[in-house]
Amino acid sequence: MIAAVKVRGNVDVPQPVEDTMTNLGLKKRNQIVVYEKDDSVLGMMNKAKDYITYGEISDETLELIEDKNGEEVTHGTVINSTPPSKGFKNTKRGAGQSGSLGKRKSLDDLINRMV
Repeated sequence: MIAAVKVRGNVDVPQPVEDTMTNLGLKKRNQIVVYEKDDSVLGMMNKAKDYITYGEISDETLELIEDKNGEEVTHGTVINSTPPSKGFKNTKRGAGQSGSLGKRKSLDDLINRMV
């Protein structure tokens, strides 16, 4: 499974990127959406990489989300969550540059801090 978290808001977002985030189901900050790994979904997430962070999640993290949400998480499920404890690192830099945006190897740590 792959998950995406909306890190930045909708102010000054180009229309095609905003449409992509809406199609992913991310309308508000700190929302988490879970999908099966698929090339089309990864392409959409890559297009919105300057406003979201995304990556693989483990089965344990998926179970934690289900326990906190109270329902089963399936393909395309959107979960409203709180901001992460200790906050995001930097909301204007990529994950490889000591920031919080773009692709990560694992999203488990961030989601555990948000749920």
